[in-house]
Amino acid sequence: MKLGIIGYGNMGSAFARALRKSAHITVYDISEDKRERAKKDRFALASDPYFLIKECDYLLLAVKPKDIGNLLSHIRDQIEDRVLISIAAGVEIAYLKEVAGGHQKVVRMMPNINVEVSRGAIAVCYAEGVSEEEREKIRETFSVCGNLYEIPESLFDSFTALAGSGPAFVFAFIDALAMAGVKEGFPYETALRVVLDTIEGSALMVKESGKSPDVLIKRVASPGGTTIEGLAYLERKGFRGTVIKCVEKTSEKAKRLKS
Repeated sequence: MKLGIIGYGNMGSAFARALRKSAHITVYDISEDKRERAKKDRFALASDPYFLIKECDYLLLAVKPKDIGNLLSHIRDQIEDRVLISIAAGVEIAYLKEVAGGHQKVVRMMPNINVEVSRGAIAVCYAEGVSEEEREKIRETFSVCGNLYEIPESLFDSFTALAGSGPAFVFAFIDALAMAGVKEGFPYETALRVVLDTIEGSALMVKESGKSPDVLIKRVASPGGTTIEGLAYLERKGFRGTVIKCVEKTSEKAKRLKS
């Protein structure tokens, strides 16, 4: 795949680094500093978006949601039969097609930051104009970034809350567990390593055992033991309900941003 990436911010650069394994990448950003960063990262640079379009069959639009309308209005006459892939949060396919002059080959993605380490969760939704061959090419190319979930566009706000914002919630939990280790007497660095090993191993247990988390909890929590004591405290404090409400509030915010 010849992929042009417009925008070299956090997500654009994360995708570029992951996708260099599966695509020929050319980068453009309006910022000179970001172009210089892309150059240091050894990516081909385009002097303007029009040159990038000529060189690429697929375009990854990694600009801020507020800027995507202006971008598409400037390049729509040059797009021709290229596939547009947008990762702009809250920007729907119908709007993308409209500002791109009725262009039908539009893909919407919602990634999380974990694409940078090739372990991302990425929601994907295709406009009808994207052929099955083009869809398969996208699946094949972007699979190096993590797992792709083809979901209805109506679920994108919920996916944003669950997977897009999810890493920040996980990072907060990791830090809280590590700080608990500090309170128990461990140096922070040691506690953090212990927590990371515990979380990584636990996630792998869920994935590879095929068992649901509630079943695995029962394997760890012995009757009258230490684990059930801690779990009971979490339940008294509304741990699960708090997490569920956290995702719900995040999803509501994503919906409000579109209005």
